[in-house]
Amino acid sequence: MNASKIKFSAKGLLRRFWPTALFLIALIILYFFHTQFDLSYQRELVEDGQWWRIVSGQLVHNNFAHLLPNMAALVLCRLLLIAGCSEREFIFHLFFCTVLTGVLIHILLRSYDYYLGISAVVYGMLFVGAVTLIRARHYWAWAVLLILALKLMRDYFAPETLAGVAARIGVPVAVEAHFVGVLAGVLIMLCRYAMVRALRESRS
Repeated sequence: MNASKIKFSAKGLLRRFWPTALFLIALIILYFFHTQFDLSYQRELVEDGQWWRIVSGQLVHNNFAHLLPNMAALVLCRLLLIAGCSEREFIFHLFFCTVLTGVLIHILLRSYDYYLGISAVVYGMLFVGAVTLIRARHYWAWAVLLILALKLMRDYFAPETLAGVAARIGVPVAVEAHFVGVLAGVLIMLCRYAMVRALRESRS
């Protein structure tokens, strides 16, 4: 009985969250592709016409120590958003945040000649998720925003605390990119608010 319930539950979860599962599998596949073909964001190559690197650079990682924590953070983000965001909305926001974060990094962080990893997107998604939950009256999500802000401030003002992380992942921790990811999240929520407001006004 218990085994059948577990099997049914797992099947139900897969049916409900298969787009997120597919995205996570894609990250693993892209990791192995990246070991053979460099898919990272490289400013010089982007300016030479390889614009796809703006997106691919957000999706590839330097090693498994870089990839796995980011995948875990995405899963945590999805779990936090179960109460306030459908799977379709989550994937839409994830796609939009990935593209927007890449574009903003290219425009705003002129000192970034090389970048890879989805961590900035995760920061943006955590912001989107927290605000979505707060608007749905899940006020405990204020704690998520507070933790997010404290983490950003600590990383920015005490970068020495990231030395161990940088050693594990084999690249410097891109703290400024994390701020850009949150900015992407802010812009997504502003766009979402403007669209909802415009829709309401058109119906009134």
